[in-house]
Amino acid sequence: MVNADMRTYNYFTFIDDDEYAQPQLSEEAQGTIKMAIYTASQGIKDSVSYTGTEYIGLTHDVINDKYVIQHNDEKLKVLYINNRGVWKQVYLSRM
Repeated sequence: MVNADMRTYNYFTFIDDDEYAQPQLSEEAQGTIKMAIYTASQGIKDSVSYTGTEYIGLTHDVINDKYVIQHNDEKLKVLYINNRGVWKQVYLSRM
């Protein structure tokens, strides 16, 4: 079932800091990632550990918390990654 929902998305990464020491998002996509993205449940949102989570993604690809996924018209920031199990669970929020 998850494989049917897999899509290829462009991702961006945070690169150099600006003059205020804030990380800047790359202007161009840094690559692609294959992921299934779903709306998060209310139970996840109520947990302090996952505050701000609006979407959950599943992937086998290499990913870290510096990634920002282009999902349709919006960019989703990777908040947390759970590497347990066959799939990597990726918790995402809108930027």
